Amino acid sequence: MQYLQDDQHYIDRYDLRTIEECLDWYWSIREDFNKKRDDGELKKFTKEEFGKEVHKIASYTVNVIKAQRYKQKKETIQKWIDRDSKEQKKFDNAVAPGGVLCKECFSPTKVTSKDLLDSYEPDSQILFMFECLKCKKRQALYEDGTEWHHEDPKCPECNSPLNDKSKNVKNVLTTTYSCSNCDYIKEDIYDFNKSKKEREAREARESKLLTEYRKEFCVDEKVGEEMLLTYEQISRLVDEMKENEKKDKDPQIQKARQLKKLTVVRLGKLITDTIEKEGYTDLKFGKPEMGQHVIIDFSVNEAKEERKEYDSQNTLKKIIKEILEDTNWRLMSDGIHYRLGILTGRLKAFEREQELVELVR
Repeated sequence: MQYLQDDQHYIDRYDLRTIEECLDWYWSIREDFNKKRDDGELKKFTKEEFGKEVHKIASYTVNVIKAQRYKQKKETIQKWIDRDSKEQKKFDNAVAPGGVLCKECFSPTKVTSKDLLDSYEPDSQILFMFECLKCKKRQALYEDGTEWHHEDPKCPECNSPLNDKSKNVKNVLTTTYSCSNCDYIKEDIYDFNKSKKEREAREARESKLLTEYRKEFCVDEKVGEEMLLTYEQISRLVDEMKENEKKDKDPQIQKARQLKKLTVVRLGKLITDTIEKEGYTDLKFGKPEMGQHVIIDFSVNEAKEERKEYDSQNTLKKIIKEILEDTNWRLMSDGIHYRLGILTGRLKAFEREQELVELVR
């Protein structure tokens, strides 16, 4: 028994399914649009325009299928080959039980056939058929020597054993099953000539499909990789559009986007204009730390000598927090420090959208 085939067998098998799937999708889409030809906006198209537009839509869908089938081709074919290789190895390496004697006359027997039962199943087994060299009686044994027992068919009406009788007339096999206990009778007819014609017609159809459509629907590696890249880019773009639509409806994200993203120069002007009115002067920035975030030291002078240290710190802290509330800058948690009329602190900038969302929360 041949389970493992040459590579072209598997390629043809995969390509044939690709062709059939592409054609099914193409013509089903066209048929759906033809049913809606007289609906709504479709009425305005001429027959030629309608045909061209429907062809574009159907072709786009087919191209997606072509790309996906190309993507899965190598892996699928290799799985088929691995599976059939395993079955072929199991079949070829199976060893018939030795010393099997006829159950009727105890004469030696010979192996006349072997079959793999339940192929592709985890518990598949090899069945050997033995024939007596003397009386020609047969018996079937599994590879481990266990005997195979045939279960006689039962009557579906009364569960009694069925008798069967077969005859072959002009290559038509007729098997008649009759019940030994009731009037049940059934005929199974198998026409070998008809089956052969159907098989030949199927093979001819498949050969024609491969000849006519393989080049159109079964792309090579160069075209396949280009198509995959294109559709992956389109897929990412669609995902980004969906994500942006989702963000556009999120009130916290909208609020985060409204925060003022200030440069250091604009930040300095904004703070200076406000704190000078409250008695703080001479704002100065230190050298910024350019890490994951921009962090910058600042210092101001206390212009109101009568203001105490504690009040000066808290007032400036409150003012700066209010100034920065609708911006992307924040006063760092170490707060404001006061020494000899000089107040110092640190400011931190947030730039990424998720960080800004956290700010507004």
